[in-house]
Amino acid sequence: MLFYHYSYFINQNDFEFYFKILLSLLVGSLILIFFVQYLRHRSDSKYRDLLIIFVLVGVLLGGIQYTRVEQLNTAHSQQAQMTQFMKSIAQAQKVPVKSVSVNATSLQQNMVVKVHQHYYQVVFDNNFTSYQLKKAQVINPKITYQQ
Repeated sequence: MLFYHYSYFINQNDFEFYFKILLSLLVGSLILIFFVQYLRHRSDSKYRDLLIIFVLVGVLLGGIQYTRVEQLNTAHSQQAQMTQFMKSIAQAQKVPVKSVSVNATSLQQNMVVKVHQHYYQVVFDNNFTSYQLKKAQVINPKITYQQ
């Protein structure tokens, strides 16, 4: 069973997102360069063809970036919900938040929470605004942690 510590939700890395933004800026600058070259050498179709290719690549990267930004917004929202939930459990159980781990990356009905050596099943209301902890037993005690 895989459990996630509080630090997992705090230390999310968005390197791939920033790399794609850098790549988009590079393609945008290439579009600008080939546009200027096309305007300077209208009789040479090589620059027009390169401009068309990079405009199409730019449109494709723009669509991918838009989708990725939407996914990141959802992920950040779920991370914020999970950190707030874990803080709430730590406060209710009177333990440090570092001793709380969960087996899901977003709020889910019947997920398992580990507080020190105790396991709890979480039951949420319909709106995910309140929860109830029920003692649970884990069948397979072999647990790995994602930090």
